[in-house]
Amino acid sequence: MVFDVTLILVTSLESHIRDKSLDALVASMPRAMVVRHDLLEGDRVLRRVSRGATSLERFEIPLEHGCLTCTVRLDVLPTVTRVLDALPDDVIVGLPPSVNADMVLEYLEPQLALRGRALDSVCLALDPAALDDQMWDNRTLWEAGLSSVKDDDRTAGEFLVKEIAFADTALMLEGLFAHLFEADAPGCQSGGEDFQRGSQLLTELGPHLTVIHPDDELELATYDQRSARARSTPGTVNVGKPEDRVDSKAWSGQFTTVVLTAERPLHPARLKDALHGLAEGCVWLRGTLWIASNPETKMVLGGAGPYVWLESQGTWGAETARTHIALTSDSNDESDLAELLRSCELTDAEILESPNRFDDALRLTDLG
Repeated sequence: MVFDVTLILVTSLESHIRDKSLDALVASMPRAMVVRHDLLEGDRVLRRVSRGATSLERFEIPLEHGCLTCTVRLDVLPTVTRVLDALPDDVIVGLPPSVNADMVLEYLEPQLALRGRALDSVCLALDPAALDDQMWDNRTLWEAGLSSVKDDDRTAGEFLVKEIAFADTALMLEGLFAHLFEADAPGCQSGGEDFQRGSQLLTELGPHLTVIHPDDELELATYDQRSARARSTPGTVNVGKPEDRVDSKAWSGQFTTVVLTAERPLHPARLKDALHGLAEGCVWLRGTLWIASNPETKMVLGGAGPYVWLESQGTWGAETARTHIALTSDSNDESDLAELLRSCELTDAEILESPNRFDDALRLTDLG
């Protein structure tokens, strides 16, 4: 028999924000089973299971390898499936901070299919007042104290852009700073300047998201596997409808997203020189590049805060080769950016040359 129950996955960068979001969800689903895991130093994981506010389990489990995959495969997955099998109750899963939802679902979704269950929503819990700073943090998650895995070299920005793209719902909550320093941090509280600024940035980074403010009713969006994976595929440009986007000439300080395209291949040396100007001040840049020295290769451009990277996605296949990028910043000048990209396109004479004539200025061959 298949019961009509709700299954919600909550992902977050910070444990206290995740826990606040779980409390908010439990307030509207008081009989729900709540499963949460936390990675601890010393290759241990803390598992907690509760029904509403009543604790049912609390265990620390040593892991042979203190990696994120082991945590998911060896304890998160077995615990969630055990809870799902025990009783026909709603289940809320709070992932370990900094663990990506798509990695968990790689293991969990086949088990759900076997049980005739479906995931209802993937929620990203975050403090919008901290979002801009987190995107620009150049420390690794380990260095920032946001991961217990020493060789976790991702940044907060890398984690956040992936989760923003994958999630269907964003739960915005006040962070610790707003409560510990209440009198000195009015901007970090709901309705404050920093909170509002982060909220506007979030809508630029995730135009698809159902965004829930602290005082809103908890009406979550519905998870769709195909859409979530398409949005989070490297190189995907998701900017919403043109009429919903903020104009790039909006008031100073407002985040905007500029979308640029080029129908001709890009000269590798000129592109290398232009990348700094394109990326400067960008909170997030993403898209695909068609580069003359490797015209058959689909190159993906990515960037979060201070870091920019290129990666190969194989050949273009059935896709039409082209450059298509989106730049999100609070200092965008669309005409200048468009002109800069245009200067990288091959001239009529260069188009007639063989790709072998162009130096591999970006060292794309090293990317395979």
